[in-house]
Amino acid sequence: MGNTILTGRSNAIAPIISAEDARTHITEEEYRRIRQAFQRFKNGCIDYDEFCYHVLGGAQIPEDKRRLLFSFFSHGAETISFDNLLSSLVGLCRVEEVQSRFIEEYHEFASWGLSPPKLTIPLNDSYISFYEVMSYVTHLSVKEVIELEKVFATISDRAVCKLNVEKWKQALGGCFPDTYAERLFAVFDENRDCQIDFRELVCTLSALCRGPHPGRISQLARIWDVDCDKLLSDEELSNMYADLGVPVEHQTVTKSANGKAALVDFGIWAQENERYIAKYYSMALQIGHICLGLRPESKKMELQVVNEFESRASELPLSEWNIVASGWHSEYRTLLEAERTPNPIDNSGIKGTREDSWTSRVACISAESARLKPDLLPMDYIRVPVPLWRAWLRWHGCALTVDSQFTRKYLDGEFFEDNKPSLELYPLEILFLGHDRKKSHDGTETTPRSLTPWACAQVSRSMTVDELLALCKTELRLGDGDARLWQVVKENEEGNVLLDDGNQNLHQLYTALGKTKKVNKMKLLLEVRERGTGVWPEELRASLSGKQITAASTLSSSNAQLSGRPGAVGLVNYGNFCYRNAGIQCLARVSPLTQYLLEDEHLDELKKANTKRRDVETTIEYAKLLREMWAAKKKNIAPNDFNDAIRMNSDMFECSEQHDCQEFVAFLLDQLHTSMYEANKTLHPPPPAIDPKKEEENHEIEETDEEKAERSWTEYEKQNESLVTQLFTGQLRSRLVCRTCQSSSSVFEPFTSLSLPIGFEDVDLYQVIVVHRDGRIPRRYGFRLSRDSKIGHLREVVAASSGISMSHITIQCMSSKGTLMSRSPNHRSSNLRDELPLSSFPSGARLYALELPESTGEDEWRVAMHRKLQYNHEPHILGSTAGFIVSRFGLPLIVGLDEHVTGKKLYEDVMYQMHRFMEHSVNSFSSRAHDPCEDDASGFPFTLCLVDQNYEWCGQCPALRFCRGCPIRPDDNKVFIPANSPIAVDWFPIALYLRYNHSEEQACEDDPSVAETWSRHFAPSSLEHCIEKFSCPETLDAAIQCDRCEKKTTRDKVMTIWKLPKYLIIHLKRFEFLREQGRMGKCKRTVNFPLKHFDPAPFVDKPDGNTYECIALANHYGQLSCGHFIAYAKSNEDKWLLLNDCSVREVSEEEVDKQGAYLLFYERKDVK
Repeated sequence: MGNTILTGRSNAIAPIISAEDARTHITEEEYRRIRQAFQRFKNGCIDYDEFCYHVLGGAQIPEDKRRLLFSFFSHGAETISFDNLLSSLVGLCRVEEVQSRFIEEYHEFASWGLSPPKLTIPLNDSYISFYEVMSYVTHLSVKEVIELEKVFATISDRAVCKLNVEKWKQALGGCFPDTYAERLFAVFDENRDCQIDFRELVCTLSALCRGPHPGRISQLARIWDVDCDKLLSDEELSNMYADLGVPVEHQTVTKSANGKAALVDFGIWAQENERYIAKYYSMALQIGHICLGLRPESKKMELQVVNEFESRASELPLSEWNIVASGWHSEYRTLLEAERTPNPIDNSGIKGTREDSWTSRVACISAESARLKPDLLPMDYIRVPVPLWRAWLRWHGCALTVDSQFTRKYLDGEFFEDNKPSLELYPLEILFLGHDRKKSHDGTETTPRSLTPWACAQVSRSMTVDELLALCKTELRLGDGDARLWQVVKENEEGNVLLDDGNQNLHQLYTALGKTKKVNKMKLLLEVRERGTGVWPEELRASLSGKQITAASTLSSSNAQLSGRPGAVGLVNYGNFCYRNAGIQCLARVSPLTQYLLEDEHLDELKKANTKRRDVETTIEYAKLLREMWAAKKKNIAPNDFNDAIRMNSDMFECSEQHDCQEFVAFLLDQLHTSMYEANKTLHPPPPAIDPKKEEENHEIEETDEEKAERSWTEYEKQNESLVTQLFTGQLRSRLVCRTCQSSSSVFEPFTSLSLPIGFEDVDLYQVIVVHRDGRIPRRYGFRLSRDSKIGHLREVVAASSGISMSHITIQCMSSKGTLMSRSPNHRSSNLRDELPLSSFPSGARLYALELPESTGEDEWRVAMHRKLQYNHEPHILGSTAGFIVSRFGLPLIVGLDEHVTGKKLYEDVMYQMHRFMEHSVNSFSSRAHDPCEDDASGFPFTLCLVDQNYEWCGQCPALRFCRGCPIRPDDNKVFIPANSPIAVDWFPIALYLRYNHSEEQACEDDPSVAETWSRHFAPSSLEHCIEKFSCPETLDAAIQCDRCEKKTTRDKVMTIWKLPKYLIIHLKRFEFLREQGRMGKCKRTVNFPLKHFDPAPFVDKPDGNTYECIALANHYGQLSCGHFIAYAKSNEDKWLLLNDCSVREVSEEEVDKQGAYLLFYERKDVK
């Protein structure tokens, strides 16, 4: 045979046959399968990690054994070639001489001598496929079931692999009456869970569209079977007669089932009165064949179904149609009438050329890019509903490999010159431009970036800007990055137009171009903000070129009046400066401060004082910026000089990274205050200071809080006299209260912004599904527990809510992948330890509270999980019963283990707990009475196996045996279940497909605590509540000497508002350091606050009776390091403006977004 002997243990000594010899030991089918499997590896070889997963099946064998086997397969090389894989697999699994020598050399593999590993799983012995099962119980072939599955994957909800009502309507394409569509959905939804799974779809299609004709007709009766008892009551019959328009003399359906009509009774009547049910039956066939994917069994049937569908749907008011060449359509009908196979769809006669098409230059991101010939006549094409086009593609294919589909929208008259509704035969062709990403060598940019073609799309002119931007983000994989669109207008001297109105449609943009010749083409700029610097390239481009930025919203009639309004000016963001722009726009609405800085005399005073100080330079540049904003000669301004001054005069804001808007506003106010105070001190020297000794004598006199507050405020004003102090400074009272005698002492402190806590609560929300042993529907409970809570506390609250004794509850945590959270390796019990913190649970995990059997000790029960083994026929050395891919599903179960437990008792226990979601008969639509689920000798549709903690491999056998789990026999013999050994419920494929009702298994009732805790955890807060939390007492750690108690006592610190300023800045503390996670977190909870008539009196120690009105707010979106700030502010005309960097547009009060509020600017409305 030409065997080759390798020497040296490091090279895995064993006789290796050549690849040519290996082929003589396997069939052509086996060789083909191994070859195809190997071709899946991208590099043309198998590395060590791929070998462990694909060849060894991921078995948890020791590392040294895996290395040894890899060395054997690779012949000592770093990777495994196909010849080496083939010769090693065949030699080890089929050639006795190789097996013997291998075992002699490596004694740890001695168990392979009695049961050598198998090469591959034989196709005939591996398992009965799902397709074969469904074919067995229906009138469909395996091929038809496979084709149906492909269609089902395109029309169903991929997240759950089921067809819900919404997806059902989409599949029908609006081509059928709503009432009929809803009733037929109920016919398919046999288990009444408002979803159609693939099994229900296949069985119902078989019953309606295949098999004996009387059986098909009988199924239509279920359209009126409201109570789903497969019988028609008098009321249901009356509704059926009314819907079908049956006259009284023909209302003769027999009632053979205790005064009700059986399905067969309806079938007999329908055959005699076929004219009444013809329409309903025809629509059922059309839905089954055209919409749901079952190919008609004959050409005659196809012609009939298509003709009836076209005849009925031609006049439907559908929003979308497909265009098909008339020539092919005529030929299609002719061939079907002659019972010949139609040719593939051929639209070459109506297809236009690619001349001047952008698709030859860049990639097309829309679903279609094909053009129709210009000036098509109605006789050149027909329009068909989308479901029929898709059916033709499935049945006959397409003659053109590309550019063969023409899906067109039916639009209102406003989109056409003649103002008549029509098909949009010629959609808009969009070319997306992008900014050239090249920079100078030093990373700076001194010249505007050029625009280069990026992508193109063919879209309807009814598409909005927001919809088009979403398409770009999805298809170009921009993720969550900031992006926006600009209209490229060469005629605009100021440059491109920012499309800031997301509701504007493309037709409005196109007509705004004012072109006399309609070419259906338009160029748009897709701008993406740079993640590292936060730069908007187009804003930087405009800044460097000195051009204004025009927003589309300002061109509309409603916003055109903004031009020339003082303060209604955008600020260009050419770095991560949105926090500055938002802060400036808010602060500029404080009229006294803005007016002060707009007046020359005040600016001259600052300059006379000292222009070289940092604060003076910042103030002067801010004043210049305000003057430019209030001059309103430009739509937007690039605040370059101001930003340079900030960079030069502040260590905190010198870089271009994202910063906090509140910190910037505080910095800017401090700069303004310092410059004004110093200028005032220089020009108007303060009076001599009071003698410190007299001051100390005055303090010795006991003062009331009112006197302390007045003295403290007077002293502060003398030392900080400025306009900023007059406008923004309020006063807080800090009290220390003795917890023993309630005596207190007060200190008064000034503030310029009030930082309020939103509600970072030290609690987490937990939802626990309680599963009872009697098989009832599980119940979900909600709990809000502190973040340091343990399993024991959770068991305690679950027991109190569910009524189950705490000693009979075990908490199990299942990951999103269906894996139970592992316990400590040294802990032999199946129960999670009470001292385990809840914070150790992985994110997205599900918590189960499982009821334990009565009278069981800690080690007298096991957790059982459902499994199914999927074979993928890859070349591996697993046995045919070992499977390859393990899928866990369903609810975990508790199996009791008393000292006399038998295998049969275990099986019966599992069956009892599952009776709720077990189908006890084959689908009622099947015309075959035999139930293949009962073929198993034991009578149980599953096997119980002993497995490891991951429920993947055997918990008893050595890893080298590749055992997926040792089965437990369902007999009367006593069984021994080793400690710490879970149980897997391995389902027989046929039984899993036909008996296991996944919808029932997933059913769960919600306790009122779920909604209650969810509401408490995520409900919006209020500004009043935040102020209350601000004033909550805080107990100090250190004890302080109390004069009244004459000892050190514990004190509470209480912060309250003593007096408020004219302009109140409220900072909502959305960011907080999360100690457990070691990072900054953001609280996204909405805070409700009034825009008008805010009365702070209940929260102020000395209220003055005045109310406040919001004049501006800064909003934050995203996270701290990569978020975005915008501003809402009132104009001089008392209108709200949305100021998003360079974009400015007027909005209504209702449009002001309160959810992202971060800084609030309130103005006091003094009582006259």
